[in-house]
Amino acid sequence: MRILVTEDDYVSRYALTIMLRGYGDVDVAVDGAESLKAFRQALEEGKAYDLVFMDIIMPKMDGLEASRKIRETEKQYGIVPRNEAKIIMTTAMCDPRTVFKAFNKSHATEFMVKPCEATSIQETLARVGSVA
Repeated sequence: MRILVTEDDYVSRYALTIMLRGYGDVDVAVDGAESLKAFRQALEEGKAYDLVFMDIIMPKMDGLEASRKIRETEKQYGIVPRNEAKIIMTTAMCDPRTVFKAFNKSHATEFMVKPCEATSIQETLARVGSVA
């Protein structure tokens, strides 16, 4: 499985990377713009990401916008919804408005509240069908 972690906070990015290494190859991006660039490059190389962990609040381009653009990019490449990357939005904010935005504006697959722990990651990956 190919995984892209998009997180501007070094400690959170490092922790997610360590916890996700057991599930596949992990690449990192520090903001939404970099994430979108990496996602597009992976598609062009025929090495699409299966899973994207996306922080919501980041500089240059926030996670909601980056995720929306990832979905647009997948459509441009003819990727049908059942084959889309699983996008898991991560944020320290868990209010209903933020959750609503994560699902409706970015077309996220799932939502996790930070700090992310190994057990919650395992449960989330099972919910989205990335692990048994």
